[in-house]
Amino acid sequence: MSSNMGGSSKDKVTNTGKPLGSIKHTQSKAVKSWIKNEMKQQTTRFKKILEHMDEIAPKRDKWIADFLETITTRGTNIDGDLRNVVAKEDLPKKPKRKFRVTYESKDLKGFKH
Repeated sequence: MSSNMGGSSKDKVTNTGKPLGSIKHTQSKAVKSWIKNEMKQQTTRFKKILEHMDEIAPKRDKWIADFLETITTRGTNIDGDLRNVVAKEDLPKKPKRKFRVTYESKDLKGFKH
């Protein structure tokens, strides 16, 4: 048996597409304006990040190649002076898609990336 706090939602239907118990929040015009302004600023920041990531793509490719070369020749440190050398056939293959850094494409609606 469950209490009201965190109770089971079995047999409860809301048909709203929102989680059960979701709270309706009202926003003032000032808050809506602030959110709109924040979104503009974030979009500008995202564009700059994307441009920078495209600019350093050749450097990043070299960094990755150097790293893969290191782990196939010297290996990775396991414990103390114990190292594990990775075989070249065990290395991941480079994906055909464009390199993504630390964002999800769904966060960048409207950007061609």
